[in-house]
Amino acid sequence: MRRSTVAGASATGGDRRGSDVAGYVNFESRDAVREAAQLAMELDTTIPTNETYQQTVRRSITFAGIGLQSGEVELVRVRPARAGEGRYFVQVPKGTLDASATERSKDVQYTEEEEEDLLLEKVRMALSNDEEEKAKARELAAKDRAAANAQIETPESYDSGEVRVHASYENVVEDVRLRSELKAGFTVLGAEHLLSALEAMGIDNCRIELEGSGEVPIMDGSASTYAYDFSCVGLAPSLSADGAQAPRMAWKIKENVMVQEGDAFMMLNVDDACKLTYGIDFSYKSTAIGKQWESWTPVEDAPYVFHISPARTFGTINDFTAYYRAGYIRAGLEECVLVANGEEYWNAPLRVSNEPARHKILDLIGDLSLLAEPGMSGVPVGHVVAYKAGHKLHAKFIKALAAAAKEQVPAELWNQ
Repeated sequence: MRRSTVAGASATGGDRRGSDVAGYVNFESRDAVREAAQLAMELDTTIPTNETYQQTVRRSITFAGIGLQSGEVELVRVRPARAGEGRYFVQVPKGTLDASATERSKDVQYTEEEEEDLLLEKVRMALSNDEEEKAKARELAAKDRAAANAQIETPESYDSGEVRVHASYENVVEDVRLRSELKAGFTVLGAEHLLSALEAMGIDNCRIELEGSGEVPIMDGSASTYAYDFSCVGLAPSLSADGAQAPRMAWKIKENVMVQEGDAFMMLNVDDACKLTYGIDFSYKSTAIGKQWESWTPVEDAPYVFHISPARTFGTINDFTAYYRAGYIRAGLEECVLVANGEEYWNAPLRVSNEPARHKILDLIGDLSLLAEPGMSGVPVGHVVAYKAGHKLHAKFIKALAAAAKEQVPAELWNQ
């Protein structure tokens, strides 16, 4: 899960960090308490509610991480956008984005010691068996969220001539390895995890600024950082230029669609709800991964933030070694990829059951989001079943869906 600036803040004084754990008898250090506090906050995440109208992020938020292919620090900022603008990427000059930016409201300022003590107080109350203490913890968390959501950032106007890469199937590069690729004026690499979180959280319109090579950072290999931070920032109505709300729609596919390459296939069966099912077979490469099937119905099952977003990119140590040698990847793997080595995982434990299959659903959501018209939800209404597919087959499938008979219907409300 996410490691925030707050959780990583160091207090002044070595004794304070190393020995002052009074009242926290099950922890050996203040660092351990801080990590528990951060985890407690994440498990207490309040997921923003989806609405029948289009939404955007309440305020801009910046992410910093390593590009899996570039091996360099990549910065990305997600900013509010107006109704009907959709999700689009722009490149900004070096020095535009602030890597230290956090989601905390600038109206609330704490010293490092105050930040740490606030976290420690929260975890003490959250771990207490006293119902009054737990109620206080919930109250503190609610106050934090209220402070963070006190202001709504108004979308800005930009140069009409700027180069934009819209998150659209029309810009998809089909012949890809490992990660998705969008190209229209410039290339956006590896956006599927970010787009997956935006789609699943109900962020229909946003401006995504890239500072660096054009690659979206791999973060921890999942979408949990994005999903958690979007939950902290919250959503706001995405309004038109005249201040009006716009309805949130989605495509309902009216005919069965199937694409196939060898024994890999993807199909959509007509249905009145969105359902996603994914099967993988890595048994010939690693029995640790083996054969897995995972199915997720967003309006019925556990929320995306908990069920899908923690699942990491995965593969075998032999494959990743080959990718390194071929120059497809240049960044480290231990912190951002689940690596299988024969019968074992090199960096176990798993975060969730069937983590590889769940990650394939995460990727699928990100790629299906490209089916959206500006301001719409992208994942179509219907039952999508995929087996042994990847980004290349995803792209072919999305284009087949775009050509299929369909109609616009009110989008499903995944988060209620």
